[in-house]
Parts: sequence; C-alpha cells; structure tokens
Amino acid sequence: MRLEYGRTGIDLPIPADELAGRLLEPREVKGLMDVEKKVEESLCQPIDSPPLTEVLQGKKTALILTVNHTRPSPSQLIRPIARVGDQLGIKITICIASGRHRQMSAEEIDAHLGKDLTSRYKVIHHDPFDQSAHMEVGATLRGTPVTVNRAIFDHDFIIGTGIIEPSYLCGFTGGRKILMPGIAFHRSIDWNHYLLLEKGARPGVLDGNPLSEDAEEFARKLPFHWITYAVAGAEDQFVEIVSGNPYTAHRQGCEISSRIYTVSHREADIVISSAGGYPYDIDLVQGKKAVVPARDTVKPGGSIILLAACQEGWGAEPTFKEWVKKYSPQEVVRRVMDRGQFTLGAHGANMLAKPIVEKDARVIVVTSPEMAADLKGTYVDSATSLEEALERARRKVKNRPCYLVLRKSRRLIVKNQGV
Repeated sequence: MRLEYGRTGIDLPIPADELAGRLLEPREVKGLMDVEKKVEESLCQPIDSPPLTEVLQGKKTALILTVNHTRPSPSQLIRPIARVGDQLGIKITICIASGRHRQMSAEEIDAHLGKDLTSRYKVIHHDPFDQSAHMEVGATLRGTPVTVNRAIFDHDFIIGTGIIEPSYLCGFTGGRKILMPGIAFHRSIDWNHYLLLEKGARPGVLDGNPLSEDAEEFARKLPFHWITYAVAGAEDQFVEIVSGNPYTAHRQGCEISSRIYTVSHREADIVISSAGGYPYDIDLVQGKKAVVPARDTVKPGGSIILLAACQEGWGAEPTFKEWVKKYSPQEVVRRVMDRGQFTLGAHGANMLAKPIVEKDARVIVVTSPEMAADLKGTYVDSATSLEEALERARRKVKNRPCYLVLRKSRRLIVKNQGV
C-alpha cells in the first residue's frame, strides 16, 4: 500500500494480512466533468437566493474572497462569477483570505489563480498583522472582537469562494470561515480559536460547536452576500457546487461532505495517519491536523505515526515551534488553557501534546531530515523513514501490535468519538 506523503508518497511496509480491515479512508466519489458549467448552472439556480445576475443589479463593485495555496485552486469557481460581473459592468477585486497563513508570492498567486484572472483583476492579499488594514465593528456574544480587513466595507457586494471539507476546528470549512479566520485580525482569530478547547469543537460538527457558532455570528455582523463553493472529494476533485445564501447553501454543502468523510470508529496500538500529502503536509502547521483522528483511534499507551514531509518546515506560527521546543506536553496542555497565553501556535503545540498527556501515546512524525533534526529533544519524536518510526512504535507494545491506517486523515470524521 502506498500512502500520501509530500509530492511522492511513501510505501507502507506492513504485510497485507496484518492490515485486513484496518484502513479508514474517505468514500470514493466521482468528480464533476465540467466544473465551470456546473458553476454557471448554480449561479442561475442558487440555494435560498435569487440568481446572481439579479442580486448584482445596481452594484458597482464586488469583492471575491477566496482560499490560498493550501487548498485546491478556486479558479474554476471564480471565472464564471467574474464573467457575470464583467457583463454587468461591475469592478471586481479578488482577495486571498488566508487567515494567519503566510503571505503568498506573486508567482504563487499566479499559479494558484491563473494568469487569466490575475492579469485582468486586482488581487489583494490579507495580512492579519497589519492593524491599519483592519476595522472593528463590535464583538460576538462569546467576546470575539469583530475586527476584519476594511476592504470588505469598500465594496458593494461580498462573495465567498473555495472548498467545503471537514475541519478539525470549525466542523467544516467554507462559508463563514472565509471571514473568520479568512480576513480577520490576528487577535480576533486567536480569540475565536480559543473556543476549540471547549466541548463540541469537533470535525463534522456545526451545531453545538462553539468555534463554528462564534464564526457564524462573526460573519453575520458583516456584509456577506453570496457564496459559490465546491464540495471536495478525497482527491481534491470537485464533486458538487453550491451557490447562493452564505448560510443555507453552506449547510447543504456540509451535508454532502459528511457523507464522503464519515467513517466508523476503531482503535489500534499503532495508528499511521497521513494528512494527504502535498499541500496538506507542506509544513507542520498543516501536517499536525492528521493527529486529530489518530488521537481518537489510538489505544491508551499506543503510538501515533504522522506522515508529514514538511517541505516548508514548521509553518507560519512561531509560537508553535517555541512551545514544542520549550515545554513538556503536560506544561503545554496546562498553559494553553490560559487565554492570556493562547495563540494559534500554542494551540498547534497542544494538539500534538494532548494524545501524550491524555492517552500516554507516543507521537512520531515521519518527515524530512531537516525537520527531524529540528524536532530532536522535543516531546514529539521524529524519523526520516516509516520503517524507523514503526520500529520505535513496536517497542512500546508488549504483544503483537494491532495497526490502523488513516488515509486523507485531515478530513476524516470519526463516528462515536470521545470528547
């Protein structure tokens, strides 16, 4: 069996008879044959909204918010919308709503969106640390400051585009998430993400998920008029398009996504978890997401092996690296509960510490030699080959180990999860 790892993949050196029935992965679904045609149809027959041509009447400017390079290219979603805007004489701006992810280079933006879009329309990139670029317009009931990129107030019509997939934080990506964290100020993002420490913040959960509910309240306080989203399959293929009302259309997309990614709960001594290869393991900020379903399925005293090539190292959260290197897992779990110390980077360190503290599990990252060297001496083990990681994991098990392999694990929704 070959698992996703970086751009090349990695072979699993375990006999097939030891893996029988021990694989959890998303359901196979066919991609759309003509994505842009399906988008055009959705613009004419949207969910809980008049057609796009009607709601754009009288508008002079439109801002299209979209995802960055850690997600599939949204160009096939944006082009049909832009054509409608052009026909109506509307000036269009595209905004890379990247949350706290790093800034993309001009070359990366061209590759991500396509030069046909970047050469025709103005493209801006959200910077969550540029205080002068933000405006505060209140707070949510949970206290999150509604501080966002002021560009949202400089346009007549706001459109969200991207993909819908399960999210370990917000239940599902898409919709309100393009505003929070997409174009939010860094302190607002941290305040919202602190809620993931509360009960209910789980993959595949919208209702009762405090982080998701806070993000939706955040979005409802802002101009947000339309979405066009693709439900993503396991191979990043677009399997369905939802357009229209930012909230009801998003819900329908989430229901479709849930049917693709929900799997039955199992447990094992050694859980091998692949986030999905590049770009989902481009750095440890992204690759660490594979620990969530692994934490739910590893037996107490077992081992989690994360496959994360980390081509770009740690990622854009300096606190993440600082906490993993500086503190013990027990200290991380204690410190992260202090809102004054909480940041998105601290949360990342907590994700890797929780299975160690809660289940006495060993966490081993199979990664690049450079990343493995940087993790040396921390509470996260590292190895440069899967064989090496398996050898270490087997030492922790007294009898013959039971294995579980998680493919595309950053998107899996495990049924009957513990809280």
